[in-house]
Amino acid sequence: MEAEAKSVAGRDRKSAVPAAWAAASAEIVDRFDDPMLPGLLGRALSTLIEFEYSVVFVYRGKGNPLHIHDTFPNPQARAGVLNYVRNTYVLNPLYNAYQRGLKTGVYRLRELASEALVDGKSFRKYRICATASEEIGYLTDGWPAGCEELCIAMELPGGECAELTLSRKASQGGFADDDIASLSPVIPFLAAAVRRYWRHARLMHLSNTPDTGADAVRAFGRNLLSPRERELAHLLLRGHSTASVGLRLGISTTTVKSHRKNLYSKLGIATQAEFFSLFLDSLGNGSRI
Repeated sequence: MEAEAKSVAGRDRKSAVPAAWAAASAEIVDRFDDPMLPGLLGRALSTLIEFEYSVVFVYRGKGNPLHIHDTFPNPQARAGVLNYVRNTYVLNPLYNAYQRGLKTGVYRLRELASEALVDGKSFRKYRICATASEEIGYLTDGWPAGCEELCIAMELPGGECAELTLSRKASQGGFADDDIASLSPVIPFLAAAVRRYWRHARLMHLSNTPDTGADAVRAFGRNLLSPRERELAHLLLRGHSTASVGLRLGISTTTVKSHRKNLYSKLGIATQAEFFSLFLDSLGNGSRI
């Protein structure tokens, strides 16, 4: 009887996971263009495997990575993120695998590691500390200690790559083959969701970096659009959905759509794709529409 009860309980857990994943992934589809989407990805994955933290970066060639999202709970961990994006990312096994053409997939961090990347000179140059208890032999100052990491790499257009990493305390056993097996079937969906999100959110994140600057976003449309239409344009360029724009500006979605139609008409375009293309063109030729 006890064995039968355990078998029934196991079947119940297995049937519950697909239902929870289906609900979470449906929310992702509903909110592809929402700035909160990176957080929804981690929430969805938590229906498949257990982990403590999640963090999302985007790598752009040899430039500093963009920090997109994390669930770290304290200021020290956020200082660790800052240290990482400023300098220690160059030591990260996933970053170096990306430089060598890493493909979309799920990887244990330690399986990507190379001893040649971290030597005595690295410890003097970067804000890291050597520790045998870490799976790759060192820790960025401020980064949560004692964790193993499971990394989901997702190729993006233009040679960029998104990293969604899940962390679990090594004392809890790290990540097993079963965890990878649970995630592998959903990687194509995750990658498609991130590509869709990044089409709109890329400008939002780039506008906060020194190499692009927020001035270009603020100046866009200043010669053609009304102040209200420019507010709307700036929010759209930063990745906000129609509903999010309405909440930010205190207007209805119907009014948002009306303003958007008017600004499209003034800019001589008809679609959101043309809108983003026009902005990118203005960056490339230095013009101010």
